[in-house]
Amino acid sequence: MAGHFEQFVAFGTDIVGLERIMRFIQSVISILTSYPALIPILLSHRPPAAHKTGALVMGELCDLLNMTRRAIRLFWCLGSFQSSWNVYVVPEKSTEDWLFILADSFFGLFGLMESVTLLDLLQVRGLSVFGLDEAVRIDGQSKSVWLAALVCSALCTGVKIFKTYVERAVPETGSGFGAATNEKTSGKGDEKTPKAAAVMRRQQREAASKETSRKVRALTRKLLADLLDMAIPAWATGLADIHVGTVCVAMLFSTVLTGYAVWERCGQAIDQRRS
Repeated sequence: MAGHFEQFVAFGTDIVGLERIMRFIQSVISILTSYPALIPILLSHRPPAAHKTGALVMGELCDLLNMTRRAIRLFWCLGSFQSSWNVYVVPEKSTEDWLFILADSFFGLFGLMESVTLLDLLQVRGLSVFGLDEAVRIDGQSKSVWLAALVCSALCTGVKIFKTYVERAVPETGSGFGAATNEKTSGKGDEKTPKAAAVMRRQQREAASKETSRKVRALTRKLLADLLDMAIPAWATGLADIHVGTVCVAMLFSTVLTGYAVWERCGQAIDQRRS
């Protein structure tokens, strides 16, 4: 197993892991600014006049983190379009595949809308593509696309979880009966062979069960993260009347869930390099 420090180094130098770290910090700061009563507790050693200044500084820091994360995700939309196209060109597609295609296509479109408005939202004097007002309008519309992507992604993950449970519930094939027949017909000299085969089958079943449980846990975390993330575009588009603090809390938990998947991936990559 990879050490925690080595795994954290891999996580922090991974582009997705770095983006998740920034999102985690942004969500924590957003929670503090959404509930002003928390700021005096955090800055209890500072005079009351510094509390208001601290809230303004935190707000500016959130904006900077958001723009930095957008810059990191500048070309992620291309990866989403590519993955959706790779599944689309497959001859036979299931419901799960179509949901995946829709989800990644919407994610790609959302990322593209974020990327093309980045320069305008940075508000650099003399550097503009659409103009600030038009960029804000496009950015607002992108939240609807993001919501559609999350809905399709959640449905796709739900189908995967259902299929995984169905496959695990299917009983073994008749090969087990054949093995039992061999046990009865084999001689005393071959008694160890069926016993060893039975032990091997049991070990294989246990390994398959562990792998299935691991897969279900990962899919469940992804489903929960998608459902939590839906609160952000639903609130931004006005589809749901949610307190901004609740949205920030949902953002925090979804960041932890998605970040844990990257954390696991980094640990597995370290273990593979060692083996």
